[in-house]
Amino acid sequence: MAKKKVMLFIVEGPTDETSLSTVLNRIFSSSTVKFQVVHGDVLTRDFTSSDKIVAAVWDQVKAFMGEIYRKSDICRIVHLTDVDGVFVPDDAVVEDNAMAAGAPPLYTETQIQTPNRVGILDRNKRKRKNVDRLSACPRIAGIPYSMYYFSLNLDHVLHGKTNISAWEKVQCAEEFDLKYGDDPDGFSLFMRGSSFSVCDDYRSSWAFIKTGLHSLERHSNFGIELPPVEIKEDETTE
Repeated sequence: MAKKKVMLFIVEGPTDETSLSTVLNRIFSSSTVKFQVVHGDVLTRDFTSSDKIVAAVWDQVKAFMGEIYRKSDICRIVHLTDVDGVFVPDDAVVEDNAMAAGAPPLYTETQIQTPNRVGILDRNKRKRKNVDRLSACPRIAGIPYSMYYFSLNLDHVLHGKTNISAWEKVQCAEEFDLKYGDDPDGFSLFMRGSSFSVCDDYRSSWAFIKTGLHSLERHSNFGIELPPVEIKEDETTE
């Protein structure tokens, strides 16, 4: 029996893997689903510029491969990223002097509140360029590549929650895995048929999230990657 190829998911944090690993292994059972956890955002790490971002993603793939895998073992790279509101107009980034210096941004569906407006504006500009580069990149090192967004972050889309603590992230991820780990059809329906789903096609889904305040709102285009499931009359999505 031929060895299964690896479908590699690049994610920002360990709770992303907790939430998605079980169900994605069931959905993409013809491949071996693996995760490379960045423990941060490769799109903004080390002030990486758009001319170097493809190489930075490839570095993550190579870190996953190590001494175990070869490039030929990987059939597809799927990159899941938080949008972080980076496409909003500059006037939606509001400096709040009441916040502690160094505090992380506070996100609403209309504003990014921060003690360091200049820093967030710079981050948004850099990440927009990197998103533009990667969302238009069909292959990395010859391997098919796609990038999908999970609104402000994965918690925002999967749980409808923002600005939650690390402990809450773990709890929500474990609950989500219990709910959908053995229900791949239910997960596909959730991601493809919910009010947050932006699944017409890949290019238009990226055009959508770059418009107005959409990058602060609850949206995801990941359903495009998932197989369609017939909706029965008694089934509803969020």
